[in-house]
Amino acid sequence: MSELNRATELMPIFKGTLRLLLISITVGSIFLGGCSYIPWVGNDEDDLAFEEDFPFEDEQDLKEGEDDFFEEAGGRSSDDDFVFDETDDDFASIDQRTDKKELEGDVGTLQTQQEALIGKVRELEEVLASLGPKINATQEQLEGSLSAVSGKSEFLEPEVEELKLQVARLNDEINRLKVIKASNTRARGISRRKSVSTPPRYNQALSSYRAGNYDESILQFQSFALTNPPERLQDNIAYWIGSNYVKLEMYDDAITQFEIVINSYPRGNKVHDARFMLGRVYSLKGETSRAVEILQSALKNNPPAEVRGKISKQLKNIQ
Repeated sequence: MSELNRATELMPIFKGTLRLLLISITVGSIFLGGCSYIPWVGNDEDDLAFEEDFPFEDEQDLKEGEDDFFEEAGGRSSDDDFVFDETDDDFASIDQRTDKKELEGDVGTLQTQQEALIGKVRELEEVLASLGPKINATQEQLEGSLSAVSGKSEFLEPEVEELKLQVARLNDEINRLKVIKASNTRARGISRRKSVSTPPRYNQALSSYRAGNYDESILQFQSFALTNPPERLQDNIAYWIGSNYVKLEMYDDAITQFEIVINSYPRGNKVHDARFMLGRVYSLKGETSRAVEILQSALKNNPPAEVRGKISKQLKNIQ
């Protein structure tokens, strides 16, 4: 029973193997049967059989066939090369046409510029041609004027020399007169100083101030002012009255007197002293900023060296 089962199991394998063997035999038979018809396999008889199966008429036909084949091949190659050459020529002609157009444009531009320059040159030539006669006429006039001047200068040279001598004599005379004038001025100044004297009442009032009698000095100066004193002393009277008020610490009255000197006698000999005293009074009153302003303004008015020194010292003390 076991052997029967085993045989049953092996039966499909056997059938498959037999089937493969049959297929192999069949394929081999077909292959071998086809190869028996190949003409070049075997001896000369087989070759003859090949010729009978594929006959040629003669060698001439074979040669003509070969020639036709190569002629066709050569013709195709020549045509192709010709077509390629035509393409290259087309590209080259396009580039040449483009370059030619660009060159023609450049040449046209240069011709236009050249024509414009020629036009300007012609205009300049016309202007020069029109100015030529005027230039020649002007040159002739100048030459004539120079000739006339040179001719006259020969006649004028003696007169010029004479005028130079007269000018030199006049300069000498002017210098001599200046010396005489300076001498007379000094003489008049000396005589004036000798002839000018200060009135006694003025001297008396000034002596009272220097002695410290300030109230008395004020009354004496005020009394003298009522007698119509000389003009050269009027600013001095106001200045010394103000100075007396400073000593008496009557600062507002002093300010009034000094302002009279500054405003009424700006060219008097006490104007710079009055500016100094005005700044000093404001400093004594405690108005430092006003005092500094007045003293700095006094320095700008170019006072004498003595007054400048007092102003600078006062500024240093209050700043």
